[in-house]
Amino acid sequence: MSARLGLPKSTLHRFLASLESHGILRRDSDDRRWRLGYRLVTWGELAAESTGLRHIALPMMRDLVDETGETVVLTVYQDQEVVCIEKVETSHPVRLKLDVGTRHPPHAGASSKILMAYLPEGEIQAIIRDKGLLQVCTNTITAPDELVAELARIRELGYAESHEETDLGAWGVATPIYGWNGNVAAAIGIVGPGSRFSDELAQQYVALCRDAARRISALLGTETEQ
Repeated sequence: MSARLGLPKSTLHRFLASLESHGILRRDSDDRRWRLGYRLVTWGELAAESTGLRHIALPMMRDLVDETGETVVLTVYQDQEVVCIEKVETSHPVRLKLDVGTRHPPHAGASSKILMAYLPEGEIQAIIRDKGLLQVCTNTITAPDELVAELARIRELGYAESHEETDLGAWGVATPIYGWNGNVAAAIGIVGPGSRFSDELAQQYVALCRDAARRISALLGTETEQ
């Protein structure tokens, strides 16, 4: 590998060790050969699952952008992180930059919190224990008790809201999308700058997100009453 890539063995070993630490490569315990890691299998499964979801959700996401004039995002939970798998951007010149493939901690932002809220309690506690509650932005929740209370409130209301939890001057609302098995499969959210936010608009956007989520959930085959 060193000769093929033209890299010193010491440099190459650091690269390989780093990839191994992230599960992208693994070293066989018997013959010590490097092989593809199991994280790639997980990513492949996520890609296969999300492709169908994205295809189903895109028409509703475009409708939301037309109705609100703001950016709409589709996110899923994976390995103690939240991944943006699709977005439809607003035509406004002032907008939030959020790329497909972006990963976020599950305790910060409306789309992240709505997914975290519906996880099993053991998984929620594992995230708090393993990942910690880092201060991402001004209003990120960093106290475990406060986060647990916020997640309970989200489950009661059926939607999540955020203000400057991930980016300065940004707000967001999000609602859950249910899969065929009745579990939360994804979240659909609206995000925008604070200059275009009001409490009245937020409630309108929540209602629109709920309607879009219901339609997507129905197409996914859920029988859950939302």
